[in-house]
Amino acid sequence: MGLVLCASLSSVAEAQNVEQGKTLFLAHCSACHLASGAGGVHFGNAVSADLRAPGLETTYHNSDKLLLRAILDARDETDEPLDAPMPAWRGKLTQSEAQDIIAYLKTLKS
Repeated sequence: MGLVLCASLSSVAEAQNVEQGKTLFLAHCSACHLASGAGGVHFGNAVSADLRAPGLETTYHNSDKLLLRAILDARDETDEPLDAPMPAWRGKLTQSEAQDIIAYLKTLKS
């Protein structure tokens, strides 16, 4: 019975992380990536990325570490700077908040 309780508590915690991630995403990311995560917003020659699956996983090789770097440091999967409109959120978001955003992004599908 203890394992069932642990799994249930883990599911509740994951749901809370996703909900917190959604709130953070809508507050900080949706202006450029749209509320749906579809992106496509033009900034001169740059276009905001589609953050929905399966493209997100393909681009970032299913790696939370790479996604975290993109959010916090504005660096892509090859460690190159992302297009100029993408800010580095380090110092504005905590690592935990960025991980919550990642948890939410994993729920988005194209």
